[in-house]
Amino acid sequence: MKLAHHRAALGLSLEQCAVALGLSPSSKGWLSEIENGKRDASLRLALKIERWSGGAVSATSVCAELRVANDTPSRSEAA
Repeated sequence: MKLAHHRAALGLSLEQCAVALGLSPSSKGWLSEIENGKRDASLRLALKIERWSGGAVSATSVCAELRVANDTPSRSEAA
């Protein structure tokens, strides 16, 4: 599942999601870029996202470092 879909299913705004992940509310723009594939999450944030979502959003889906380590196709290649 994509981060944006999970967040929407929970009825959270980007700001609320950022706070739930332990980020500042002003990080909503950064989180939006991660959701839209314009930026990759750091390894640490990717793992937080996976834990926060209960595994619904895999760390590999938002972190290039993990995709490389696991030899997983990028988001654009998988689409």
